[in-house]
Formats: sequence, C-alpha cells, structure tokens
Amino acid sequence: MNPIFFDLALLGYLVATGLALAYLVQRGEAIHRLASLATLGGWVLHTLALVVRGVELGRPPLGTLVEAMSVVGWAAVLLTLGAERQYRVKVLSAFVLPLVCVSVVSTAWLPPGLSNLAPALRSAWISVHVILALLGISAFILNFAGAVMYLLQERQLKAKRPGAFYYRLPSLETLDRMTFRALTLGFPFLTLGILLGALWARTAWGSVFVFDPLALFSFLAWLVYAATLSGRTLAGWRGRRAAYFALLGFSALVLTLTAGLLLPGRHGS
Repeated sequence: MNPIFFDLALLGYLVATGLALAYLVQRGEAIHRLASLATLGGWVLHTLALVVRGVELGRPPLGTLVEAMSVVGWAAVLLTLGAERQYRVKVLSAFVLPLVCVSVVSTAWLPPGLSNLAPALRSAWISVHVILALLGISAFILNFAGAVMYLLQERQLKAKRPGAFYYRLPSLETLDRMTFRALTLGFPFLTLGILLGALWARTAWGSVFVFDPLALFSFLAWLVYAATLSGRTLAGWRGRRAAYFALLGFSALVLTLTAGLLLPGRHGS
C-alpha cells in the first residue's frame, strides 16, 4: 500500500494541531479559521487514504487494530468539527487533534497487519461490530477532551489569579454538558458493538468466554463507562467526579488498544 495519502493527512493534522494550539494561546479568529481549514483538509485526505486502502485490500479498512485506530481518528475529527459548531467550543481541536495524529501515525508507520483475513473474520457481522465499537470510542475521545478541559478550567477558577486558559476555555456548565452528551452518544455504540462481538464469538469460536486480551480489556472499559453513565443519570454525578471517571474510562481504552497491539489474541493486530 502506498502510504502517501496517510502521510499527507498526517501533515495536515500536524499543521492543524499547531494552529489549534496557537489559537488556544492567542485566540485570534484568523488562526482559528486557518486551523479549521487545515483540519478539514487533513480529514479529506484521511478519507481518501482510507478509500484507497480499502480498494487495494478489497475489503473495508477495518480488519486489523492498526486500521481500526485510523478509522477512530477519522471519526473523531468529524465529531470534533460538529461539536465545535454545536457547542461553540472552538478550542476542542487543540485537545483532540494530538490524539488523532497518534492514530494516523499508527497507520502510516506501523506494520499494517494482515491483508488476508481469516475466514472467521470475513463476516458482515464483524464489520458492523467493529464500526459500532469504533464510533463509541470516537465519541469517548471527545468525552476525554471535555473532561481535561473541565479540570483545567475548574483549576483556573479556583486560582486567585486565573491564567490565560481561563479566558480561552468555555464555562464549566458547557463543558459538563458536552462531556455528558459524548458519553451518552458513545456508550450505546460501544455496548451494541460488544454484544454483537460476543454473539459472533459464540458462533465462530464456540464460546463467548474464549480468552482474548482485546475483548477482555474492552469489557473492562465498558464497565467503567457503564458505572460513569449510571452515576451521572442515577446518582447525579456532575463536574469533577464525572471528569475523573472520563479520564479513567479513556485510560481503560488506551490499555485495551495497547493490549491488542502487544499481546497475542484472536483479534490479531
């Protein structure tokens, strides 16, 4: 596979990241417009790269964890562009794009994994399972970014002399609402994805309980987000506690991806 489109997409995202961080510091509208254009340009190139890869492989680019990480970054950018417009959180890209760059680096520079999938993995159910899970993870990236911004803004508010971030970040109410919306968007997708994966595992492997590191850590991450959503809806969790649980959930997702890349399992790499 020719990685040139992934390299160009990465370049666009790196430029967008630099501009987004510059806007976070200086808050110039011209800088934000340039950052938005660079982000959109990187996303278009990323889209083209995924299409080309799918054509070359003869299947959707979802069959390996490296490919899945790239799709997560692609979807996260799309959600970020929409969230920035809906919630008017113009600095959101500064917290999301660095994570997206990591996902594109993984696609451009890490070994691509298997091009010919095992027969058990050639199933429409698998594609649906992966797509749902990836949409959930993409929404949780926004949940994580919103939590980080919330904790930064709360710290600024408690300081006797608020720093520059105080005037750059939106209100705590806006950030809390955005993180909750990202949680309620991502959790159903992740839940359905895991359920479909479990049903498929029973058919393909003969048991739902066949050991696989990626499946195990995915379930642990789901438990964290289930507890977070239950706490927010039933116990009225808001603010700092919800933000800390968002960080914990995202840490579980990072552990899931790390386990999937480094440990042998049924999903492959």
